[in-house]
Amino acid sequence: MIKRKFHSNIWKWVLGIILLIVLVIGGVSWYISRSWKPLLDSQLRSLVVLSSDSLYHIEYSDLQLNLLTGNATVTDFKLIPDTAVYQRLLQEKKAPDNLYNLSVDKIAIRNFHPRQLYTQKKLDVNNILVDNPTLVITNRRQPYNDTIPAQKPKSLYQSISKIFKEVRINSINLNDIDFTFINKSNRPVKTTAIRNLTINIDDVLVDSLSENDKNRFYTTKRVDVLMKDYQIATPDSLYYIKFNNIRFSTEGRKLSLDKFSLVSRYNTKDFYKKVGYNKDKFNIAFNGISIRGIDLRKFTRDQKFYANSLNIANALVEVYSNNSYPKRRTVKKGKFPHQLLQRLALDLKVDTLNLHKTKISYAEYEPASGATGIITFNDTRGKFYNVTNDSAALAKNHFMKANITSHVLNSGTLDVHFNFNLTDKLGAFTYSGTLAAMDGRALNKITVPLGMLKVNTADIKRLEFDARANEIAASGKMKFYYNNLNVNVLQRDKETGNLKKQGFVSAIANVVIINKDNPSEKGVFTPGTIYYKRDPTASFFSLLWKSLFSGIKESVGVSADREKRLRNTVADVGNFVGKVKQKYQDFKEKRQEKREERKQKREQRRQEKAAEKAAKDSL
Repeated sequence: MIKRKFHSNIWKWVLGIILLIVLVIGGVSWYISRSWKPLLDSQLRSLVVLSSDSLYHIEYSDLQLNLLTGNATVTDFKLIPDTAVYQRLLQEKKAPDNLYNLSVDKIAIRNFHPRQLYTQKKLDVNNILVDNPTLVITNRRQPYNDTIPAQKPKSLYQSISKIFKEVRINSINLNDIDFTFINKSNRPVKTTAIRNLTINIDDVLVDSLSENDKNRFYTTKRVDVLMKDYQIATPDSLYYIKFNNIRFSTEGRKLSLDKFSLVSRYNTKDFYKKVGYNKDKFNIAFNGISIRGIDLRKFTRDQKFYANSLNIANALVEVYSNNSYPKRRTVKKGKFPHQLLQRLALDLKVDTLNLHKTKISYAEYEPASGATGIITFNDTRGKFYNVTNDSAALAKNHFMKANITSHVLNSGTLDVHFNFNLTDKLGAFTYSGTLAAMDGRALNKITVPLGMLKVNTADIKRLEFDARANEIAASGKMKFYYNNLNVNVLQRDKETGNLKKQGFVSAIANVVIINKDNPSEKGVFTPGTIYYKRDPTASFFSLLWKSLFSGIKESVGVSADREKRLRNTVADVGNFVGKVKQKYQDFKEKRQEKREERKQKREQRRQEKAAEKAAKDSL
């Protein structure tokens, strides 16, 4: 009993002493922290002013420091540029290209080893956590910054060397970043905004040697960036732009994206009710995007995105047009893909864009036929070279070339070569290619609804085309080799709404107008002339298809003059058939009237005879 009580009292004394020591150390730490806080506050503010040549200063609402644990917390932190100093630097031609404005809800520093900081002037931090930072970068490139300076600018280490001999941070975590980049270097001003970013930085070292370490990127061993599901509405409120899991790492200079999509906020019916006119409706999805060989130095120094390759796999591009709605008669300029590239806010250059397993389709509803025509390009693969909007890159080479292979309507293999002029104001480009052998009946998916023409037979051997185009028109030449072409000209029945064959007109078309074979049995070859004057509201894909279709029509013998005669013949035959039908209907009606008259007369005679007989019987 006495022994147990003794041990119990010993533990009480031990716990009491430990508690007293903790209270004493905590009290001393609290006192020292209070004494250090003004000093640290002064040092932080002077460090920012000194390292930025007075261009920036900092503000915050509270600074909590605990020397016992080596922890510190800063709330409502702001890095603010001094506009007066910036204007002075502009006049002196010393202003930087970028101006930064940063605000952070909270910065938490864990285990910064205060003793080492005090005795050796080395800042060794285990972790820095930054919550909800908002960063705005305004870029206005100054010509004098492109020249070689007479004096080498200060390194980061030189800027802090008077205060710290070394700075080492094991990890930095930045959560929920809002980033805005404003490019004022060119007109018009371009703004790019990114939300909900997460950035993790490993092993930061700033000393006299770290900036020359080739294994480090701006004194860091590794930077990882992640943006999860992100969605923004387009300015016209018709679509959502969605991103899924964007990842970036400096270690491999690689950026990857699980999915990018442009999704309509409305179904097709509601889309056109909302718009009220014939506007192309898009559905775009890229599954699997990766960018390799990113020039990190150029991006951080010049805010230009240079990369070796961009790879897109399993993509879908669908375009739909509804001709039952009126076309908007406003001229649409600058909407071709290579023109939109020039309007991106970020200056970029990608040496090669690789396209894999992509499906492209263009569909158009035609009220005259009551059906939708569609042309598809499946398993599309290709390479784009010199994808850029950067002025320096354009000065060296202002053409973007593309070689694309696809399967048209799951039937024929199409090889197309594009050459886009990236600086032409009208969006000039050339396109040439070949279509391999295919069954021409596959074309009915688009010729029946849009051309009221059904291909009964057509053995396509080869199609070659070479054209140039811009926003105004497309023109060029075509060679179309085929055999056994036979078609039906169709007409929509007014009563049933169904498409039906016009036998007489189809016979005329097959015998008189179109060429059955090209070259003919006598060896005469009919070349095609490509010419299509673009409707200002037509899309890029519509221009390509309709310009090629113009060459196909001429190759088969349906020249502009013949097409006009065919239409006139269809109209004349239609009128003639209509008149015959009307006369036959009139004849049937008159014959029926006569039958009714004869019937009534017979009935009248029968009644008269019956009356006469009844009168005789009564006598």
